[in-house]
Amino acid sequence: MANCKYCGNEAGFLSRSHKACEEKHNFGIQGLTSMLNKYFQGLISAAKMGQNIRLNKGAYFLKDDDIAFVASKAIADFSASLRLPYTTQIVTKISDFIKNIGISYQKLNENGVMDELGQKLMQGYLVDYFTVGAPMTQINQNILILNNVIPLTGQQQVDAHISVLNKAASNFMKNGYISDSEEKLINSYSSYLGLSLNNLPSKFANTNLEKVSQTIILNNVRKGVFPQNNISVPVLLGRGEHPLWVYHDVIMLQEKVRKEYRGRNGGFSFRIMKGVTYRTGQFRGHPIEYSYMEHIGVGSLVVTDKHLYFHCPTASIKISFTKLIGVSPYSDALEIHKDEAKPKRIVFKGLDSWFIMNLLSI
Repeated sequence: MANCKYCGNEAGFLSRSHKACEEKHNFGIQGLTSMLNKYFQGLISAAKMGQNIRLNKGAYFLKDDDIAFVASKAIADFSASLRLPYTTQIVTKISDFIKNIGISYQKLNENGVMDELGQKLMQGYLVDYFTVGAPMTQINQNILILNNVIPLTGQQQVDAHISVLNKAASNFMKNGYISDSEEKLINSYSSYLGLSLNNLPSKFANTNLEKVSQTIILNNVRKGVFPQNNISVPVLLGRGEHPLWVYHDVIMLQEKVRKEYRGRNGGFSFRIMKGVTYRTGQFRGHPIEYSYMEHIGVGSLVVTDKHLYFHCPTASIKISFTKLIGVSPYSDALEIHKDEAKPKRIVFKGLDSWFIMNLLSI
């Protein structure tokens, strides 16, 4: 005989629960769901919510897993209902909820619902920097209050900062133009993060943040202003040369020419002795050349105000802008032709050539 998983008494042959107990438990789940929603709607207090949970927990066979499941759903629904701007009163409401729900924070956050809410609130505070000009000191104070209630890891906080910066970049690029005030906001925010706009991590490749950063750099170059940060590049630059951008994980292909002879023999052959044959006539052939693109390596493409540098473990080259006689942009590559006796195509694959093409036009 198995015991009822709710009341613990015998449940009968091949049965894991009494029907009445199961119905009672389901009724308790429904009541808990309704009560938690009422709390987030402001219809009951946190203290009253906690009192009802303690009273009904045993009566309706509610375990910590049950409460955590219902509470997570209520928090997710509350999070989805939030609209900007976010106030610290939201954090207070969450704090009172955690104190009175009767289960541990770890249990409540098993499915990451608290982390998601924390990141959403943090992003909301950071958005105020771009939308209403809120000072970073006030934003940091709000984030500190938030982290005392919903502790986010260092990486989660970095992700929130970067997400907001990328969203701001997307909004600024809608009209295809970056104003001076928008440029100032991007620069000061990225400086606060310690993020170099002309050496973004590879995860930002082909994002609006990359496009905004490149636009700012191009605007400054037109004014004769170059980035002041000393970004790390894998090549030696010339005196007075300014690094503007670094593309990572770029594939370099270079045209190679191969020559071979094709033709036929004329005349006839006759045998002189065993193993020796003599052939009359002559070989009539002609050379044939054909080209192919040789894979040079995968490395970094450094763009300066004077040169393109490519560096990988097997090769390093420098190409002066003054030596370029042809440039062909593609959606994911750039093909260049140098001024030399026998020019050969060079292709850099795995990048958006928009920045380089605009730089060459300055």
